[in-house]
Amino acid sequence: MMNIKHLLLGLLMIISFSFAAAQKIDTAKNNPAIRQLVKNYELAWNSHDPKALAANYREDATWVNWFGAKYTGRQDIEDHYRTTYESYFKISHYYTRAVEDIRYLMPDIAIVHVRTGLTDDTRYPGQTFEFRRMMVVTRANGLWLIQAGQNAKLEKGIK
Repeated sequence: MMNIKHLLLGLLMIISFSFAAAQKIDTAKNNPAIRQLVKNYELAWNSHDPKALAANYREDATWVNWFGAKYTGRQDIEDHYRTTYESYFKISHYYTRAVEDIRYLMPDIAIVHVRTGLTDDTRYPGQTFEFRRMMVVTRANGLWLIQAGQNAKLEKGIK
């Protein structure tokens, strides 16, 4: 009876270690892809193309802007940016200062903090805004996209 217990315990340990090894995250492979998503977002913003910008989001994504407005679904996000690009973001310039961190919750789910900035918002002539953007990104079919996120406007003196 003791040998069967040891055998079962051994099998359980092998299965556990195999599962843990399978869950190991290849950051060398995934981090550049996530950083490219951040870059794609910046390029799409600066092209002022709402469809290209929305393409960085999952179909069922959610986004909360720096005023607290929530947009649900890629189409809602695209519609929002179409409206803003036709008005106060028409000549805006968005830049990425740094990808601060990428933390994996699972191999296909990560939380990303990005420092960004924005100039030429016509509501605030001459002002530059700094933000900390938090995004939950997910990978499906090899493609990383934004599942959810939120912008927080940084007050002067916040690092």
